[in-house]
Amino acid sequence: MTKALKTATGFLPQAWAGGWLSLLVILALVIGGPMAAIAFTTPLAGLALVVLLVIAKLMTQGGLYRVALFGKSACEEGLGLGGLQFGPPEWRLFVASLVVTAFFALMAATLFIVFAIALSFSGLTHGYDTTMQAVQALIARHDGIDYLFIAYIIGSFLFLVFVGLKFALLAAANIAERRLVTLNALGLTSGHVGRICLGLLVILLPFGLICGLVSQGLGHAGQARLVVHAALMSLYIFLFLPLTVGFLAASYRQIVTIRSK
Repeated sequence: MTKALKTATGFLPQAWAGGWLSLLVILALVIGGPMAAIAFTTPLAGLALVVLLVIAKLMTQGGLYRVALFGKSACEEGLGLGGLQFGPPEWRLFVASLVVTAFFALMAATLFIVFAIALSFSGLTHGYDTTMQAVQALIARHDGIDYLFIAYIIGSFLFLVFVGLKFALLAAANIAERRLVTLNALGLTSGHVGRICLGLLVILLPFGLICGLVSQGLGHAGQARLVVHAALMSLYIFLFLPLTVGFLAASYRQIVTIRSK
């Protein structure tokens, strides 16, 4: 993990040099997109923004992972000007994301259905209009059998986080292996989930703390919030996003090297 974190730090200049334009595009969309969608106030504007964000995200991912995994050979792998390109790797990322999202949603739905059925049979839903109201009541009450359901909620959440971490190397695998990798990405992180989780915490926790502290200090200031939002998004896109990609790409290379021995 330490080696991957060091590699991620050294990757920053390469990320800025190879993906500067795609980073600027996604930053512009994240900052200006919502304001434009509100100004036009049409469902079509919102849909267009979502489509543009998805395309920009795929291009940014594709560009940064090409640079992180192939270095000077990234252009031979289809790296565009400033990381703007949309080729087969981006299509693979798109399809893989759809498959994994559907798989994740299916698991979450299954966990929720089992929970809702058990809650209904327990009689704890009597007197409440919705399952969510019953859940809020048992969390507030937390007495007797309530603890069993609370434990189930916590366990389900941790399980979904674990599954999400199992797919952490999905993008790196799709770029590096030059083929579509979907659910088979689950096996890539076997035995390394804890290290990947710690590495991501080391990278992303500072950003979360900064956001929390800034939000508390701002209160309800309108214009200031817009400025701070732009500053935080700039910080994330130009610092924490490349660090994350660099760390995951380095972790992927290390795991592949270990397994090839």
